[in-house]
Amino acid sequence: MIELVIGSKNYSSWSMRAWMLLRLTGLPFVETTVELYSPGARQRVMSMGGETGLAPVLIAEGAAIWDTLAITEHLYELRPRIWPTAPRDRARARSYAGEVHSGLNALRAAMPCNTRARNRTATISPEVEADIARVADIWSRAGGGWLFGDFCAADVMFAPIAARFRTYDVALPDAAQAYWLRLLSHDLSAEWFALGQADPTVIDAFELPMRTAD
Repeated sequence: MIELVIGSKNYSSWSMRAWMLLRLTGLPFVETTVELYSPGARQRVMSMGGETGLAPVLIAEGAAIWDTLAITEHLYELRPRIWPTAPRDRARARSYAGEVHSGLNALRAAMPCNTRARNRTATISPEVEADIARVADIWSRAGGGWLFGDFCAADVMFAPIAARFRTYDVALPDAAQAYWLRLLSHDLSAEWFALGQADPTVIDAFELPMRTAD
């Protein structure tokens, strides 16, 4: 049995990715939720094998994996379909995933993940604009489908970014917007958003103000 340690289904973007990936594999798993910003949360995660004290953590056969890219690669070993079949596409998909993992820092700082919120205000600096433009460029390459044909881990990596763009009313070019709408409406995204809507956790630091009428 696989155990997935996650944070709030409304606020934890990396938990969303790991959860969607596991659901995509079809492997059975159980969930353990930790309120990450509460006293003692990091110690609790560390006690379960997550050495950084952050979520998500995948626990399989008694071994803990505490980084989402590492979780992705472990799941790939169990269910190769989560990455594209063609080596060239797989390499590009992993490059996108790595870019999301280590980049888009200005965007993430300006737009905290809050999947149930709408019409929120974010400070859009030139760095944030550059991150948005980069994401839009990647999404525009999807044509009428997913980034690499079948829905895969690369699409999953962008799902919380799609949620952020909805929360903060980010305008996108038509080609990117079409992909954005597909990603928001994917069954796994929609299920996670519904669970986030029902999550009672409120983290004030991630509740940015509502937009005011001009």
